[in-house]
Formats: sequence, C-alpha cells, structure tokens
Amino acid sequence: MYKTIYGTFNGDSWEDFCQLCFKHKYESDGYQEMPAWQGDLGIEGFTRSGVVFQCYCPDMDYNPDKLYEVQRDKITADLGKLTTYKSQLQGYFNGVKISKWIFVTPEYKKKDLVKHCQTKAEEYRQLKDDLLADDFDVLVHDIDFFIEQIPIVLESRKKKLDIDPAKSTSEDIADWKTKEISLVDTAVKKHEQRVPSASPTFDNKVNKLTQNTVANFLNGDLMVRKWKESFQDQYEKFVKVISQFEKRVEDKCAVFSGDNNKLYDDIEAELKNKLKETFSYLDDIMIDRLTDYVMSDWILRCPISFE
Repeated sequence: MYKTIYGTFNGDSWEDFCQLCFKHKYESDGYQEMPAWQGDLGIEGFTRSGVVFQCYCPDMDYNPDKLYEVQRDKITADLGKLTTYKSQLQGYFNGVKISKWIFVTPEYKKKDLVKHCQTKAEEYRQLKDDLLADDFDVLVHDIDFFIEQIPIVLESRKKKLDIDPAKSTSEDIADWKTKEISLVDTAVKKHEQRVPSASPTFDNKVNKLTQNTVANFLNGDLMVRKWKESFQDQYEKFVKVISQFEKRVEDKCAVFSGDNNKLYDDIEAELKNKLKETFSYLDDIMIDRLTDYVMSDWILRCPISFE
C-alpha cells in the first residue's frame, strides 16, 4: 500500500482512481479505457488526440532512491510494449499516432525520473516508428495533476478526503516556541486556568497541554496550507466559516461563568459539528485535525479566554 496525502492506494485502487480521473478530465478528448483482462498492451487508456496513459502505484513507501529505481524500470519496460504490441495498438488507434506517453504515479521523489523520461522519449523518436508522432514525448504525472477531479472521484466512490502531511518534529516545535514566546506564554496562562491548582502534577499537566497545543497548531498549519494549495475555494470557505464562528466564541467566553474545561469542551464539540456539517466530504480524521488546529489557534491567541 502506498500512502498519499489524499488517501492510501494499491495497484488496483490506484488504477481505478486514475480511470475515473481520466474519464472526467479527458471526456471531451474522446478518452478510451483499455481493460487489461484481454492482455496488457502497456497502456491503461488513450485519447483521440494521441495521448496514452500508463498507471503505476508502488507496493510500499520506498525511499527516494528505491522509488526512482522501480519507477524507472517500470517506464522502461512498459514503453517497450509499444514495440512488442505495435500491430495490436494500431488496430485500436485507427491511424492516430501517439504524441505523448504519460506515466501516472502517486508521486515521484527524484527529478532524475524526469530526465529518464526525456532520454526514453529521444530514444523512441529516433526509431522513426510510424506508431509514434515525430514529436513523441514521455512524461510523468503525479496525483496533483488531478486536483480538480479528486473531490468528484472521492464522492463517486463514497470516500472522503483526508489531507495528512508529514507531522512537525520535536525540533520544529521547540524552534517555533522559541520564536513565538508571547503566544506560548498566552497558552500557558490559559491552561493554568484549566488545570486544578491543587493537582500534585500541576506544572507537568500545564506543560503537556501547552506542548499539545503547539503541536496541533503546527501540524494543522501544514495540513491547511496543503488544502489551500490544492482546493483554494474550499479553503476560502473554511476561513469564512471559522472567522464567523470565532465571533460567537468570543461572545460565549465573555459571558461565561463556570468550569473552564466545560467551556472548552462545549466550544470544541460545537466547532467539530460545524465543520462536519459544512465540509461533509472531509474524512472524520481530517475533521478532528482541523478542530485541533482551530482550537489551538484560539488558545494561542485570544478568542478563547477564561475567567
């Protein structure tokens, strides 16, 4: 299984995902799927303008060098099938020459793969094969080429979006705390008002809550930035929803008198319900991360305040 920020795939689920993306993105270009059960001809499908696609999902999350090797070898092997199965392919293309052969994989980690594609493209152009256009090219596309199609495909498969970038390290957290002392001090004061003063481990509990707040903020910030890059409209909607909700939080805190932890829990529960209601296509785990992120932001700044 190969994990991406949009979900986890194996070979079959990656091909299914890609086929739905191809059919949506290239419908107007006459996209045609090529089922493999009649024999693998080295392509998953093609358009009437001469663009062909081959999908590949790694078996696991390889290191960059190993990932490059398996992707390079897969490209080399599958391009060879253009020659091996030339006569069969010509029967499907009906005179259309292949102008682009696109290798579609969840991600690639070394730019050497792009260089390999260009080397193979030049090699095949030199063959002067009448199956290929004079400007035949070999390209590699990752999952981000289908940003517009991802929500549509997930919805059609009744799956939900979960963006999970790499988490901040302890060094990242320590560095941020050093640079944002005033915000950290604010969080400490807020958590001191949540932990019972008589607790024998008062300082440890406050420190733990503060550490979690900073971690949730940094991890959430990475996730939200990726969301913004990939789904600008939905991110802007998120900002508007949170901005409006923040005003209610400030009003609620201003008039509240009672247990501070209950106030915190009530705000958290109401926020989570609002996010689930507004962004129903997001996975529950991502809703949890967004909730943690927003709550940490409100603790570090002043929307959430305690008497």
